[in-house]
Amino acid sequence: MTNTAEIDGHVAESLDVSNFAKLQDGGLRATNEGQLKSASKQAVHAQIEQIQKYADATPDGELVQPNKELLSLGADVETWFAGPGNFSITSAYGWALGGGVMFPGKAPLGFLYGGKGESWKAWATGTCVMLGSFVVDPMKVCLSKDFHDEESPIGVVRKGFCNFTSSGGGAGISETNISFYSKGGAFWGSLSGSGALIGGYSLEGELELVWQGF
Repeated sequence: MTNTAEIDGHVAESLDVSNFAKLQDGGLRATNEGQLKSASKQAVHAQIEQIQKYADATPDGELVQPNKELLSLGADVETWFAGPGNFSITSAYGWALGGGVMFPGKAPLGFLYGGKGESWKAWATGTCVMLGSFVVDPMKVCLSKDFHDEESPIGVVRKGFCNFTSSGGGAGISETNISFYSKGGAFWGSLSGSGALIGGYSLEGELELVWQGF
């Protein structure tokens, strides 16, 4: 099983603010950007459809009110492009995942993410290049009450927690997706990607986010 030191180290490395410079230096160019953009749009609309099905089945469910505006827009929802970014996971019951993504249309806005937990559905390790779409203005997310100002080596950043779901796996070149939600259950957006990921996993839980460029 993945040991505690490895898990904690993975999370700490993922949330290191020096990673923002790595995201901005142009080194994370997706070789199959068109394919990833298509996959990211599909992931976002699949998530919206899933929330709609949930709302139809349970009109008073806890996720309905936080996503009321999103559900009213449906296919007409405005989106904000995210990426390229990165994703990494190490897991063997005990899991840690992390990465980061920039928002080119709102540069230098971006966030790092990292989290850990335990799950029998976590048996994968590897990295992926990610692209995605957000259905909530990422600047609005960054400045929301879910996050607070904190001093860091690169100046003031915004830190806080969100909920997430993520799944992926396979041998060789494999696909991965991750979706982000407010602590209240509002869907923010998804990232999708491909890379060298061995094994498979399906997770949900809590991630810490660190924002810069607001």
